[in-house]
Amino acid sequence: MNPPDWQTDVEIHPRDWVCPAVPFWVAGWARSPSGLIPRDIRARCGHRVFLGLCGLPRPDRENPPGPPGAGFSFYLPPVAGARDLVIELCDQHGRWTEIFRHSITGMPSSEATPAAVDNPPDNALLLDLLRARHARPRESWSTLADELLLGRRGEFVDIMPSEPFKGALEQLESRVALHYDHVLITGWVAHRSQRITRLTAFLDSAVPQPLLHGLDRPDAGQMFGEFADAARSRFAGHLRLPADLPRPVAVRIFAETADGQNTLVFLKRFRPVLLSAAGTDLPPVSRWKFLQAARTLNRAVWRCSWFDPSWRGFLAGAWLAYRAEAPARRLPKAGREQRTEIPSGPLRITLVTHNLNFEGAPLFLQEFACHLCRQPGVSVRVVSACAGPLAGRYAAAGIDVNVQAPDTAPDTADDRAFAAALDRLGHDPVWKDADLIVANTLVAFWAVPLAHRLGKPNVLYLHESAGARRFFALDFPPAAIARVEQAIASADRVVFPAADGQRAHGYLGARGHFRALPGWVDVARIDSYLQTHDRRNIRSNLDLSPDAVVFAHIGSFIARKGVHVFVEAIRGFVQHARADVTLVFLLVGARAGPDPYADLVRQAVADIAGADIRIIPQSSDPYGYFLATDVFVCASLEEVFPRVVLEAAAFGRSIVSTNVNGIPEMLGPAEAWLVPPDDAPALARAMDAALKAHQRGDRSKPQAARRRVAAHFDTTVMLPRHTALIRRVAGGVSN
Repeated sequence: MNPPDWQTDVEIHPRDWVCPAVPFWVAGWARSPSGLIPRDIRARCGHRVFLGLCGLPRPDRENPPGPPGAGFSFYLPPVAGARDLVIELCDQHGRWTEIFRHSITGMPSSEATPAAVDNPPDNALLLDLLRARHARPRESWSTLADELLLGRRGEFVDIMPSEPFKGALEQLESRVALHYDHVLITGWVAHRSQRITRLTAFLDSAVPQPLLHGLDRPDAGQMFGEFADAARSRFAGHLRLPADLPRPVAVRIFAETADGQNTLVFLKRFRPVLLSAAGTDLPPVSRWKFLQAARTLNRAVWRCSWFDPSWRGFLAGAWLAYRAEAPARRLPKAGREQRTEIPSGPLRITLVTHNLNFEGAPLFLQEFACHLCRQPGVSVRVVSACAGPLAGRYAAAGIDVNVQAPDTAPDTADDRAFAAALDRLGHDPVWKDADLIVANTLVAFWAVPLAHRLGKPNVLYLHESAGARRFFALDFPPAAIARVEQAIASADRVVFPAADGQRAHGYLGARGHFRALPGWVDVARIDSYLQTHDRRNIRSNLDLSPDAVVFAHIGSFIARKGVHVFVEAIRGFVQHARADVTLVFLLVGARAGPDPYADLVRQAVADIAGADIRIIPQSSDPYGYFLATDVFVCASLEEVFPRVVLEAAAFGRSIVSTNVNGIPEMLGPAEAWLVPPDDAPALARAMDAALKAHQRGDRSKPQAARRRVAAHFDTTVMLPRHTALIRRVAGGVSN
């Protein structure tokens, strides 16, 4: 590791270093002959800390020119009683090094902004220290704590476009969702007279990440018609965020215009909030590490007595937060249903879903509802928080659908108001007359406390691979998240479609009420489809030649499904494919209307020259695409127990899939080509292996996959097991 060898100069500063009574600029440059990279910069002025802007282009001080730039700047307010200005720079190794110090004449206390006040104890800071120690185990606890505290105190100024630019960032607040190490950046920007030829974002000073610019933005064109290309000024980016960047993270966006100018148009600092990923940013649960982190922060800033009940209460809450977000060492110990006679007789069931769209979890519940209605003495009602196309299928099956939800939003922090809303809802016969209430997904959690208030047995199905604290981190306050956790902890049964699905919620499963019960696929319905539809005709209708080898990704266009990873795998795959083989790639599931993620996928597809890649809208009947496909690809980054993989296996397709979450419980190496998630080269190699097996007529894996799915996950096998479980719960059979 190179020692810090920064060369620096401050070129802009107050005259004679006498700070004025208004904010002022400090700017200069810093470079490292040994190749250190500036990651962030801060200034200490008195008791206050200010985060600045580094990595700015300075061609006169760069050798060779280009990122990372050597320039830096600060916009500093006057500070009461400040005597020194200290500038520190963070390099790519996470080290903060003092690069400049100068005495200053500050303003009297009455004329300057007061110093910032440290925050009281909070879970987030303690967990951040555990994260920092996990990422940099050789650093001392106290050093890491000091850096975090300075980062918390750090003040900064965001930059928005100014003349001759106009624009805005959208959905980029002080806390930003982090999905699989990526953040989604969207907005619009235009120049008054010049066409913007390139838009580039920097999260890391040394790594430019191009943004997709020039997308339709008709409202900007109407409001700012005098600006060049304002009607096509929308931009989007799916940016990879290095895990070791200092917090808060700064995103810098530069606009290059047709006249050759390159201008900083946006600077925004934010704190990434991990919503989706394996959770390895935290170390596995360790009481010793937790106590070390708590002791370090208590000595540094909180200074609470270890005998203080409020401090002990804080530690208990922080420990629960750590257990909730850290990767579980083992799955919770699941209880077993008692081997008693399954209760029979009349049964009135209310099923609760968060929507009626053609998605995995709502389709799961719709098929379950239809099966239950066919059972003697069972009547079913469905409640959905919003309307959707699945209502037609329910109507065709003679099942009543009620569109309703609590009239107080589930994200309220007011427990009494939410409880009163549940009481008002409970007067409806759909709840009052039910013998059993079944809630489907985390979003429908509120049906569990409603069932408890009515004294009704209840079951909660969870299809999410993220725990409540992560899933609702940006949407629910702590009090509302606590209600979700209470629903999971208190439900009569919580059912997961894969054993691995319990991992994210394991800290709530101490009662032994968790059950792993796989989902299903209707093999008979697929066989009927195969018998009544001609593959050649379907391929002809889809404009697919008879000799084409078709790879298909079928599912929603969202980051979790890894569509962007599949596209990158195609890029590598086609470079080495034989020219005499006709390859077609289908991406099925694009949503109608503006969608930044889909826009980015389309751009990535357009950049792959010579490949036949087709983006196809969402379909209420995807079976035709399964039948037309030769190799089905699941590129998901998280996936509890995906029905599309079951369907592909039942159709006898060759399957290439990531080995995430519950997928290895569904299929193994003998049935599919399994690869790690977010690894486009590995996915491309598996696609090549599947292609070669297809060309030589080797059907061993797809045949084995179909046999396994038909034997273990057919509706005739799984639906009776699910029915037996809810009958036991309705009949009062305990764990």
